[in-house]
Amino acid sequence: MAGEFKAESMFLAPRTGSAMFQAFCRMFFLSYCRLRVEGREHLPVSPFILCSNHTSHIDSAVLMTASGLPFSTFAMLGARDYFFDSWRVRLIVSRFMNVVPIDRQAQHNSLRQSLAMCEKFLRRPQGNLILYPEGTRSGSGEIQTFKKGAGLFAVELGVPVVPAHIGGARNILAKGQFLPRPGAVTVRFGEPIRFASNPFDHLPARGLRKAAVELLEQRIRELSQKPSARELVGLPEEEQPTTISVSAVAPEGGNTKSRRLNRMPH
Repeated sequence: MAGEFKAESMFLAPRTGSAMFQAFCRMFFLSYCRLRVEGREHLPVSPFILCSNHTSHIDSAVLMTASGLPFSTFAMLGARDYFFDSWRVRLIVSRFMNVVPIDRQAQHNSLRQSLAMCEKFLRRPQGNLILYPEGTRSGSGEIQTFKKGAGLFAVELGVPVVPAHIGGARNILAKGQFLPRPGAVTVRFGEPIRFASNPFDHLPARGLRKAAVELLEQRIRELSQKPSARELVGLPEEEQPTTISVSAVAPEGGNTKSRRLNRMPH
């Protein structure tokens, strides 16, 4: 029945298929498209969520390769209408990648069931997630406004969220293209954030999730504008908090929240 999900419906690729895809991607980014990684040291011990901008179908391969971790330890949240409704796509992708279905319409029940699948995957040894809060690939390459549903996963899964920015992937395989072109791609990992709600704060859950989404969007936009590591040689790094109380940045009103987010240290 349309719109219904079962925890068993997620793709869990066989380890051999995942290992083959991993070997192919590492060769691809070594010999065909140069991959540069900054901030890999920020990746925490599993489980965690990689939260990134999205411009290309190669983004997940880029993030998994950049992490240096086995591909089998990652599951991507993928649009159900794209990855699950087409038997051709399902047949190919399920052989090589772990994918959790998510409904683009962001209905409450479907989001909750996707959340349950994510929790199940994170309980696996070294389970991690890849989340694209824009909801779809950007056709222009510019970061789009983040979807509010991303806050549900960031706040309620209770694991560190690592903001990441991918640059150059659109030049290799843009939306609507099918053959990758040679080029360079850069991944920047930011400091992990653990969203912690205050049990004594009675702010609405929706407000907490909205604050989390705004903060993640802010951090990823900052990564997109960050100078390269070579330009920062000799400069001291600023500290970033590893744990943030979402209630501390939730607003009494919309404008207040934006001001508080902008004042947070980063």
